[in-house]
Amino acid sequence: MQRKLLRPGTSALREAHVLGLALLLFLLPACKPKEIEALLGPSQALVSVLAEEAAQFAGPKKQVALITHDASWGPSSTAEEDLKRALKKRGLTVVTVKAANLGNPMLSGMIGLKAADFFEGLEKSVGSGAVISLVGAPLLTPDNMKSPTEHPPVLVVATSMLGDKMGVRGDPLQLARLLDSHVIQLAIIDGGDPSGNTPGKPDATRELFAKNYQILRQPK
Repeated sequence: MQRKLLRPGTSALREAHVLGLALLLFLLPACKPKEIEALLGPSQALVSVLAEEAAQFAGPKKQVALITHDASWGPSSTAEEDLKRALKKRGLTVVTVKAANLGNPMLSGMIGLKAADFFEGLEKSVGSGAVISLVGAPLLTPDNMKSPTEHPPVLVVATSMLGDKMGVRGDPLQLARLLDSHVIQLAIIDGGDPSGNTPGKPDATRELFAKNYQILRQPK
């Protein structure tokens, strides 16, 4: 029996996004610097781990392509700016290949990265070592699930919040299909993963990441 996917544009998900953003915007102005750091700490850990993963995927190629939101969602998130700095510290050049219109979360309609915008971003990322989507996974149907045969590895951030802005969450079943189809190579989602910390010497950043997020990878 075919499983029905939870589409990122459902009203329940939209309400969760709006409530999460409203809560963050309400809390930040009243917080002291240390309290703000605590609120944004998980996102900073996400950025650190994401930059590390992107550098590994990129290998000898020193350019990372970024897919983000357009001006309709306001200025760049703190996470996006932190990510650019983290990648540059690793000697990587960052280019924004697509600023996508994700839709209006306050209105009815689909919210997320449209297939056309995703494929356009891939076309513009030729020569890059990796592509990072900060706006969730592409909204592909079974008819267009196959991406171009050759493209850089695609890393997707599909979390409810991204620094000081709301993110675009993804349905784990849809993400699994995208991974199985080799459309994307890695996805970061909400939800703690106690086994996610690297063995050996304790790593505070990885521990914080593992308390808040999980990494989904292609099956071996």
